[in-house]
Amino acid sequence: MTELAAFRVYASTPKSVEYLPNAMLKTEVHIVLAFARDYDAEGNNQTGKFVPYFDSSFDAEKIQAIRNSARGTTVKFFLSIGGRNPKYPFRISSGHREEWVRNATESLKDIVKNYRFDGIDIYYEHVTSNNDFAQAMRDVIWRLKRTENVITSASLTVSAPLNGLYNDLYKKGAADFDHVVYQSHSETSPISTFDGLVNVFFDKTINYPKTKIFAGHSDVLPSDWEKVPLPIFLGAVPKLIEKKIDSISKWIVTVADHDPEP
Repeated sequence: MTELAAFRVYASTPKSVEYLPNAMLKTEVHIVLAFARDYDAEGNNQTGKFVPYFDSSFDAEKIQAIRNSARGTTVKFFLSIGGRNPKYPFRISSGHREEWVRNATESLKDIVKNYRFDGIDIYYEHVTSNNDFAQAMRDVIWRLKRTENVITSASLTVSAPLNGLYNDLYKKGAADFDHVVYQSHSETSPISTFDGLVNVFFDKTINYPKTKIFAGHSDVLPSDWEKVPLPIFLGAVPKLIEKKIDSISKWIVTVADHDPEP
């Protein structure tokens, strides 16, 4: 069986991932810290001024220590922006897209430099400003990667209901998005067979290069199990690898670790 090309985890505390590089994986490992969002502690939208909400013990020194502990494994850290919580959707007030892009670029640049992230991950499961989403996000990534030169990689994390919006975003900036994670737990109907899930990954990612695709899954929330139970995902993985979707993503943020979305 072909080996995994890359393995990705979404986390919010060091204890969730600090020993992962010690496993001497031959694959590239992505550790994605969740989340930064442009909302203050009271839930007020801040027009692109992003703030990190992962555990405060995850600082630049800890990130570098985890990198240094890797034994022959390439470890990359991504900052994930957005989130799964409907209280914090992607939203831009009418006529304020350029202001949002400017603020997002500056605030994310500061966070990336302070924590020494390798890249940015875009992970919104809720969008209210549909007409602005693709262009605004493409402009921010372009500036961070091409103009400011503070990130070397960018990824999209796609939920089923928003696949069309993410397709539009990818088309606008395909060269700047190195990875696309399709989150199977966001499917709107239950998947009950291995082959059924394999077909979902191929059907829903048809507009993205297979070399960029990560097969994503979460079993943290009860609703995640309702759509794709963990055994179904695990059983589909060998079939996906055989068919050249050979990168896997797992959500490991738990309430016991940290609650990134109060």
